[in-house]
Amino acid sequence: MLNDRIETAERGAALWLGDMREQAANGKHRDLVFELRTLDGVTRCFSWPLPDWESDAERKLVREYLAAAVFNTLSCFGGERLCLCLPEENPELLSLLQELRELFQLEETERTGYGKVVQIADRLCRAAGKERFRLEWETRAPSEQHPIPEQRPAIELQTRLRTLTQAAASAFCCGIDVGGTDIKAAVSHRGRLLCVKEYDWDPAGFQTAEELIEPICLLARLLRLAPVCGEKELFQNALRRSAGITEIREAVEALEKSVDPSPLSFDGVGLSFPDVVMHDRILGGETPKTRGMRENPALVYETEFAKIGQLGERLGSLCRPGVRVRIANDGNVAAFSSALEMACQGTDIADGVFAHSLGTDLGTGWLPEEGVFLPFPLEMYDFLIDLGSHPQRAFAPEDVRSVRNENSGLPDARKYLGQSAAFRLAYERKPALLEGFLERTEDRIAVRTTPEDLRKPCLEHLMQQAESGDPDACAVFREIGRNLGQISREIDFLLHPGTKQRYLFGRFIKHPVCFRLLRQGCREIMPELELLPADDSLAFSPLMRQLAERRDVTVAQFGQAVGAIYFGLLQEEHKDETK
Repeated sequence: MLNDRIETAERGAALWLGDMREQAANGKHRDLVFELRTLDGVTRCFSWPLPDWESDAERKLVREYLAAAVFNTLSCFGGERLCLCLPEENPELLSLLQELRELFQLEETERTGYGKVVQIADRLCRAAGKERFRLEWETRAPSEQHPIPEQRPAIELQTRLRTLTQAAASAFCCGIDVGGTDIKAAVSHRGRLLCVKEYDWDPAGFQTAEELIEPICLLARLLRLAPVCGEKELFQNALRRSAGITEIREAVEALEKSVDPSPLSFDGVGLSFPDVVMHDRILGGETPKTRGMRENPALVYETEFAKIGQLGERLGSLCRPGVRVRIANDGNVAAFSSALEMACQGTDIADGVFAHSLGTDLGTGWLPEEGVFLPFPLEMYDFLIDLGSHPQRAFAPEDVRSVRNENSGLPDARKYLGQSAAFRLAYERKPALLEGFLERTEDRIAVRTTPEDLRKPCLEHLMQQAESGDPDACAVFREIGRNLGQISREIDFLLHPGTKQRYLFGRFIKHPVCFRLLRQGCREIMPELELLPADDSLAFSPLMRQLAERRDVTVAQFGQAVGAIYFGLLQEEHKDETK
């Protein structure tokens, strides 16, 4: 069995983790039980079938399979301790597990590759006041799971979500959706959606935390002036998508001098941020957006990254006293936004709401049927889903042909879903699809980012080609849909969400044909899964309906920013996002 798998990988074909797990379970294997204690105090157990091996090459594949299982478990849940429980004493298996210690760099403080997920787990443990994360193994049966704490019923959640729309009718609020290549922001005043703003940026090149923080705060300062300066030419010019950071800063400073901004204090600010977020603090620190800081030799990264955790306080200075800025992972804001619109429609959300934001990367959010966001990273865009495609691993992560991401160097889901996946699959199928967008050097081929960043225009070009019926462009988006099906298999295996619906936000659903292709591909892998677009068909709250009525932007583009407005009005408790 494993020899066939190895040959598949060497040929350049995908070797899906889900396929290997299912085949292992149906063949000769050992059941290795993962006993994970998560930060909510619950012990969760997962059984992973570990296939037997007969050669060094097969052992190497099994080690990668096991490492992917550990990596995905921690990417999904985080936790303070993961114990791998062996059913019986086995020297060969113990030797394999010992290699995990070096592979995940458990004793190091600065980690690469597989160790990135341990780095995040350590930060989350430290933020929770716990000791650093532990990965261990023992020869014993797993412990019984602790009961999961009882939560509030979902019907109460529906009522509370509808209440937020009533609160927005008399409030002054700002919602900000931070992405990998742009920031989208929206502002409402007394139930009226005043304006929206899109700002293009490239945070991966920033050398300091302030370079990342300032544009977000500057956009909030600009939108705070909307009720009194909205008709002024200087304000309107700053709203243009082409307005750069210098023009926006000068406009804000001039406008703030012309009016008294002190009465213009927000009643709520919601921020959707693509990283691990716990209790309104950004804690992950292993995304491409902070790559420039990580690689800056002039600073201590942990110290510099900690400054991003102060973003809530910085935005809080624009709010009235007592208002807490709400920050959540972009996927969770997508799930929250979907739930709120469904509540306004009167749709039953008793099975919970699951959503993805699909753009530069993949965001994942889950609002379970209890109506409480769980304290998990849910970093599914880091999942290792393909153990094959070996020739594509030889390219540098920055190369358009590579399946490895720039952050960890691992072949993870970022190169199978989102913007990078579209470029890779397009080049693999028909390089002419990317003509005019690429730059070639001696050792790599990449989409040009200087002097102009062509990544968004390149993706838009691919989408338009698919819309026009180009068969190769269509195949790209259908394949991304299949990959979404593959990662959904891993999500179902680990999380067991009650709902089979997935709401999709982001640029990938802006074009109806592209979304239809995504759905076709996903159904080939998981026919029971239903993909739903977060577009005009999901506009039921007053602010979202106003967004849908605009002709200059779409719900697919700014839905999360408007959803973040409502999210910012959740003020009553700090324990979690919805409880």
